[in-house]
Amino acid sequence: MEKNLENKLALVTGASRGIGAAMAIRLAREGASVIVNYAASPARAESVVDEIRRAGGKAEAVKADLSTLEGVNDLVDAVDSVFEGAFNGRLDILINNAGTVDFGPFLESSDDSYDKHFNLNVRGPIELTKKLAPRMLKAGWGRIVNISSAFGEAAPMAGVTMYIATKFALHGFTRGLSRELGPHGVTVNGIQPGPIATELAPQPGTPGYDANKALTSVGRYGKVEEIAAAAAFLCSTEASFVNGENLTVDGGWNA
Repeated sequence: MEKNLENKLALVTGASRGIGAAMAIRLAREGASVIVNYAASPARAESVVDEIRRAGGKAEAVKADLSTLEGVNDLVDAVDSVFEGAFNGRLDILINNAGTVDFGPFLESSDDSYDKHFNLNVRGPIELTKKLAPRMLKAGWGRIVNISSAFGEAAPMAGVTMYIATKFALHGFTRGLSRELGPHGVTVNGIQPGPIATELAPQPGTPGYDANKALTSVGRYGKVEEIAAAAAFLCSTEASFVNGENLTVDGGWNA
């Protein structure tokens, strides 16, 4: 495989499992040195790092809870120190992937649920981007990819109103910021995954699994590697004319 991202430093949040882990592994395969962020699963994060290193790539795990400003600041500080400071504070790629979702009727939702959703799904990416994007502007090159959801454009079912609200917000943040950073060589795009086979998704044999699968036009769940492939493209030099796009990768779920 051609190493399109060689000599680039990438940060993937929420990268200890699922889509985040797949994206970290794919970026490393393409030559990037990868910061694998996690909040509460050190063993999982180290497993991702080990897989990358065994394949000849470079990766470091960094713990930070991005639902808090303290966690955001800790992660920003880590960018300066990982890989023994070899990148001199530079950051080339930021993938805002960490997120959360609770299911249930909106009118029964709590203030804690509101804070949980908006702090991690919206405020975290915004604060992290605000602190790290200037590094890209200084270098005149950068890639920011916000991992949203197919719920960022539609509400095909009840019970996820709070989550949908955050993903619409992230959709708008992506479009707005692309206008500001695009003229300076930094692209901002989003990926909106549909039903993807992860441990957090409904499992085979359950009603939710079958309902989601039936909504796709390809008749299956997506693979984490398929989202990772989309992310790798958006982070590459080949995607320099793609900006402000929210790419829906959902097997036709929202068609």
